[in-house]
Amino acid sequence: MGKLIACATETNKNSINQDFCLVVKNKLLGISGVIIADGIGSHFKSEIAAKFCSSKLKELIEQIQTIEELNLEILYKDVKVSLMEFAKNSSEFDFNTIDKNSSLGTTLICILDCDNTYLIAYSGNGSIWHVDGRFNTFSKNFYLPWNSVNLLNPHTIEQDGKAALYRYLSISDRQYLPTILILNKNQFPPGEIILATTDGVFSNDAIPIGKDSNNTIWIKGEETMPILYSQLSNFLSRNPKDSTAEDLEHVLIQYLCELKEKTIMHDDTTIGIIISENTIGYHQTIYEKQLKSNPINEEDIS
Repeated sequence: MGKLIACATETNKNSINQDFCLVVKNKLLGISGVIIADGIGSHFKSEIAAKFCSSKLKELIEQIQTIEELNLEILYKDVKVSLMEFAKNSSEFDFNTIDKNSSLGTTLICILDCDNTYLIAYSGNGSIWHVDGRFNTFSKNFYLPWNSVNLLNPHTIEQDGKAALYRYLSISDRQYLPTILILNKNQFPPGEIILATTDGVFSNDAIPIGKDSNNTIWIKGEETMPILYSQLSNFLSRNPKDSTAEDLEHVLIQYLCELKEKTIMHDDTTIGIIISENTIGYHQTIYEKQLKSNPINEEDIS
């Protein structure tokens, strides 16, 4: 029984998906995780930047030989330099004529499962959720579980009534170095789930907050997250120790399809997830207890 890692991306547009995601694995160091990127919609060739930066960061992480080399601030800088070199030598466009301030811009989130910690880095917006393994034990009176916390403080400011990014990777001189977090693992059941998403799923700078006619503050509930927790709960209730990364990826694809069908996918939408070994074990224990209480009849299976 081990951890499960997967990612998936989808778009509701007829044009190119400007998001990108990858699973990363450094077998030598026993490190794995997810990388997701959201190409900035207003930028020229942002989908290229999202794919290039994600792929380059994955390449750099997988080439690391010692744990001392795992410095995400330096790696993000290397990705930025590589993006500049790529753009200068690209045959798809003329580097000298494009607007450097509105070209090849992308957010970049990386979550790595190390030995006893999660190493997290992000530039831009989106969300990074630290979810207790007991997230699905709440009654229906609770819209969202309180033991699920978004750790990503978006690199955005309010500008003309909208959120504007001030930090992201691109070929301009804009800030790009990531915010870095180190999260200690829960070494006991129920463990934790770590989620990374682009703003198509959730971002603090995209939550509408206002006042009604009585000057009462209201916060719009985010529809995408309860659907995700429901999908994950169903997944973990079905003999989780025998599930594979491909099974988890299928769940994420189903989740994105449901958002699309319910017309609540408003942008390119990407999600990456790490389900810890302790969380798998916790839900496996519940599954086996329920199996003993309600054994499966062979006639039911047929």
